[in-house]
Amino acid sequence: MRRQSGGHDRPREARLLAAAAHLYPGVTPGIWIQAASMADVVWAQRLRRGEGGALRDRILNPDHFEFRLGGTVHTESELPRRRATDRLRLHGD
Repeated sequence: MRRQSGGHDRPREARLLAAAAHLYPGVTPGIWIQAASMADVVWAQRLRRGEGGALRDRILNPDHFEFRLGGTVHTESELPRRRATDRLRLHGD
């Protein structure tokens, strides 16, 4: 299953650490999966176990998952602006 990743050139990926595998039954540790898809799987498991109400924590706990890639490197002229007439201000210019 592939999911859109916020328009990034390289979607962020996550893999479950072997030491935390017992906390996520059904998720194979050590396999890189698009982070958005991994979050869907983990969220669905939490809902099935009746743990869905705790949104104060990250779905993919950084103590249990490793992350790579993600984001896009933009040049200054490619950075998004709020309005077409806005000038990009760097360092409080």
